[in-house]
Amino acid sequence: MTTRRAGGGRGNALLLGGLAFSLVFLLIVGATVAYLVLRHGPSSGPDGQSASSSASATSTDSEPPTPTDVVEERCYAPEYERTSTNPSGKLRGGGLQFIPPAVFDGRKSEGPAFFLNDTQVASALVEEGWISTITVGSVDWQSGVEYPGNEIASQKIAKCFFTNGDWGDNRARERTWDEETTTPVTIAGMPGYTTRAVVNFGSDDLKTTDATEIVVVVLETEQGPSALALETAIGVTDHEEAADAALESLTGLGS
Repeated sequence: MTTRRAGGGRGNALLLGGLAFSLVFLLIVGATVAYLVLRHGPSSGPDGQSASSSASATSTDSEPPTPTDVVEERCYAPEYERTSTNPSGKLRGGGLQFIPPAVFDGRKSEGPAFFLNDTQVASALVEEGWISTITVGSVDWQSGVEYPGNEIASQKIAKCFFTNGDWGDNRARERTWDEETTTPVTIAGMPGYTTRAVVNFGSDDLKTTDATEIVVVVLETEQGPSALALETAIGVTDHEEAADAALESLTGLGS
C-alpha cells in the first residue's frame, strides 16, 4: 500500500511558482539591458563618426614624424661633380671666379676643401712636398642637414682645413688654431662672410715656413652660396701677395 507524504502538492506548487517568477524577472532584466544598450550606443561626432572612430583618427593625426637617420658629418666631403667651365684666364666654381696669379701655376679639380663642389684649385710650390692653394667652388652641404647660413659655413669650412686637411704626412706637427676671426663682407656686390685663422706648427720638418694662413670667403651668389678658400704659407712673400691679388680679383659670373 502506497503512503502519500503530507503537504507534497503544496511544495510542488511553490516550486513551480518560484521558477515562473525567476523566468519573468530574467525577461524583464534582459529587455531593460537591451533598451539601454540601443539607447546609449557609440556617440557620433559632428561629421557622423563615432566617438571611438574620432579618437582613433585623432591619435593617428597626432603621430610624431618618423625621425631622420641622417648623421651629420663634422667635415662633409661631397662626391665631386664638375658643372662649370673656366672662362679664359680665370678659374670658376659655383657662382664665383678669380684670376689665378702666375706663381700659382699648379692646377687640379678636387679639393683640398670640405663642403665644396664644382671646385677648381690653383697651387704654388713652397718646397718639396708642401704647397699653398687657392680653391673656388660651390657650397655643397650634406643632404638631410639644414644649411646653417654663410657665416657658420665659412667657419666650418675653414676649421676643416685644420682638423681634416692634408698636412704632408704630419710634417707640420703640434698644430694650433689661432687668431680666428669672422667678419661680414660684400665683394662685387655679393654679401657674405670671411673667416681667417692661422695654423701654427709647434714643430715641423719645413725650411721655408712655420705656419699657414687659412682664409675662407663664403658669398651669396646668383647661383647660390659659393666660396673662395685660400691656404697660404706664412713667410713666403710672393705667395702671400699672390693670395691677396686672387682675393681682389674675385667676382661673380656676370663680371
